Amino acid sequence: MIGYLKSFYTKLATIMGCVMYISYALPTNQWSNLFLIGISVFVAAFLPFFTKISESLERRAVLITGSIFLGKVIRFVWQFAFNLFAVYMVVWGDIVKVENLVRVGGILGAVALTSFASQGLQYLMLALANRDIGNRYLNITLALSINVCLSAIASLGYVVVQTVFIVMGIALGFIGAFYSLVTDIKGLIAPKGGVGIFFGTFNPAHTTHMAILKKFIEKRKLEKVYVHSTVVPKLHQLFLNEGVIEISEMKDGMRIYGKTEKADFHINYFPTGNAFFEIENRVAMLKAAVEDAGLTNKVEVLYLPEIYASKGFYGIISYVRQLNPHKHIHALHGSDYGGLLVRTIYDETFLWPYTIVRKDKVSATAIRNGEKGMTSPTVTHILDVLKDSYPKKDGDIFDFNGRQYIYRNSRLSPTETVKETVNV
Repeated sequence: MIGYLKSFYTKLATIMGCVMYISYALPTNQWSNLFLIGISVFVAAFLPFFTKISESLERRAVLITGSIFLGKVIRFVWQFAFNLFAVYMVVWGDIVKVENLVRVGGILGAVALTSFASQGLQYLMLALANRDIGNRYLNITLALSINVCLSAIASLGYVVVQTVFIVMGIALGFIGAFYSLVTDIKGLIAPKGGVGIFFGTFNPAHTTHMAILKKFIEKRKLEKVYVHSTVVPKLHQLFLNEGVIEISEMKDGMRIYGKTEKADFHINYFPTGNAFFEIENRVAMLKAAVEDAGLTNKVEVLYLPEIYASKGFYGIISYVRQLNPHKHIHALHGSDYGGLLVRTIYDETFLWPYTIVRKDKVSATAIRNGEKGMTSPTVTHILDVLKDSYPKKDGDIFDFNGRQYIYRNSRLSPTETVKETVNV
């Protein structure tokens, strides 16, 4: 309970509930209206959970179908239901007159425009979060809060505000929902040829990663696929810098994250798990997996930490474009949460998406928990070497498929990289 009350998002939602109350009460002079008080308190209490439910429903829909548009539709239906409830409450409480809503299409029209505007604002806010302006959770909550205030003012019948609201609802509806339909269709009618990209955590690379790479290359007739792993996930780096999460221990070549006392009650800091192999280890395993799969002539594993640190995957996409001018660039992603995150970047940069719906039981989480048989032989060997129980010490040299690595500080670094560093 204390954590809930201390949460920044609880406080933000409380402020937005007050703003909603004032937005309706000030022009109508209904300060004592119990319906208005009740709906404002409800919004203040429920807004952070509303954000979580919206995210969860969209993720589940995309995971099952692989369609970003259907995920947006499910999110829209949920938000439409919530907004319909809110509008009916203020109409039932005689705060808003139904005739004031005629210009925006009546109750259902007002609710639809509110929901479309909400989708679009959230999309724009997520685009900002992808570029390290704010963060995913804060930006979505702010988008919802802004939308609550705008819809409240528009529902009171101000003609100018309603006109702006109609235009905004339609425009943001396209950005937030229907653009996903456009990109889903792009994935179905994509041209053949060109090169591909595949981004993810690869924590670690497993047999399904290689299987879908082969299918990707075959279906799109690709010359080459560039694969790049996250270095430190951007959200984790942000929270590490803010001191709300920490590396609580190192285990088997992985950093294990934990929350600090600064952590917020409402945020799920580890949606894909709290154990991450160090980037050097993930790159070593990714290269080994590609070699074991016989894909070295078609797949290039990139490791561009400076570009990633400054521009994230946007920078990696620009790099690939510079290497391949005038070629189609196809973008592979899964239907899981990580795939949903990179798909937003693919869509913003106008790539040709290729979606894989995961149906097998192979899981990086299961591998990290000790499950066997999900990685190629060399990756399995690397995982064994990285275990704390494996007999080794800092400075030991290991050879994997002809590549030599030096083990230091729980990391496997290519020996040539170490030599270059020493020479510099």
